[in-house]
Amino acid sequence: MMQHLYLMRHGQTRLNAAGLNQGAWDAPLTPLGISQARLAGQWFNEQGISFDAAVSSTKERASDTLEIVAGLKDGDYARDRRLSEWDFGLFEGQKATLNPPPLQPDEGTISFGKAYVAYGGESDTAVSDRMDKAMTDIVSSSAQTSLVVSHGGSIYLWLQRHFEQEIVRRLLPFGNCAIFELTYEDGRFELVQMIDPTTVSN
Repeated sequence: MMQHLYLMRHGQTRLNAAGLNQGAWDAPLTPLGISQARLAGQWFNEQGISFDAAVSSTKERASDTLEIVAGLKDGDYARDRRLSEWDFGLFEGQKATLNPPPLQPDEGTISFGKAYVAYGGESDTAVSDRMDKAMTDIVSSSAQTSLVVSHGGSIYLWLQRHFEQEIVRRLLPFGNCAIFELTYEDGRFELVQMIDPTTVSN
C-alpha cells in the first residue's frame, strides 16, 4: 500500500525572526509564523487533503504549527522527540556567523558534521539517525496519509539521507512552513514536490 506523508517545517518563531540559532532551544511562533501555518492549513483544505495520523516534534513551535494546520488540539496527535531540531550546543541562541567552521567529512563534501559535538551539541549523523527512525515508525503504522511537523535542519539532514545531493540542493533554502510531499511504498520514500504555502496563488 502506498502511503502519503506531508513533512513540513514549523512556522516562524521569535528566534527565527532575530536570526539566531534555534535547535534545542524553543521560542513561540510570531504573528507571521501563525499566518504561515494558517496558509498551510488552507492549502491542505483546498487540495482536499485530510490526515489519518499527525505527529510533531516535542518543541512548542512544531506542535503549535501542527495544531493550527490540522485544526487539532493537544492530545489529538502524537509528539516524538526524535523529530526535534539539531542540538547546536553552546551555539544555541547565537548568530549563525559565530558557528564553528564546517568540517571535511570522509566523502569530501563540506558539512558541519560533528562540529557541534565539541560544544555539547549533536553530530549530523545522530540527527539523521533519529529522524529516520521516527519516520520509519510513522510509515510502519496503518495510516495512509500522515502530517509530520519537524524542523529545518533535521528535515534537511533526513532529505540528504534519502535523496541525491543535487535534488536536495535545489530545494534550498526552504522557508518556514515549507511542505515536502512524500510517498512511501515497498520500503522506499519518494519526493513528489515541495510546496511553499506562503507563495501558492489561490
